[in-house]
Amino acid sequence: METTKEVGGTHYELLKMQPVELIVKCKLTFIQGNMLKYISRYKNKNGAEDIRKCIHYAQLATRYGDTAGYKLPLAQAYMYCRANNLTNKQKGIITSIFQEDYYHVVKQCLKLIKTEYPDEY
Repeated sequence: METTKEVGGTHYELLKMQPVELIVKCKLTFIQGNMLKYISRYKNKNGAEDIRKCIHYAQLATRYGDTAGYKLPLAQAYMYCRANNLTNKQKGIITSIFQEDYYHVVKQCLKLIKTEYPDEY
């Protein structure tokens, strides 16, 4: 997979395993993939805006009943978080994505914004 070329910044180059690799490997839906990429990159690109995008996609997933149609492999999510040295908060959100618990994704993202970007809450 071509992951050495990046358009619009270096926010994915900083990750050892890029979101697209996990998205393809685990066959995440479009909406799940967007949540994963935004929460993975928020510290290196758009901060609170990316967290809000993750929230937006979680709300869309709830509205449209988005599901992969099979149990997503949590072990792969843990490996991805470990490889990229993501925070426990990011790990919790990604785990919730893999459990298709979108309500929890929203709740955790709101806490993250409140903690890391209190002026933008």
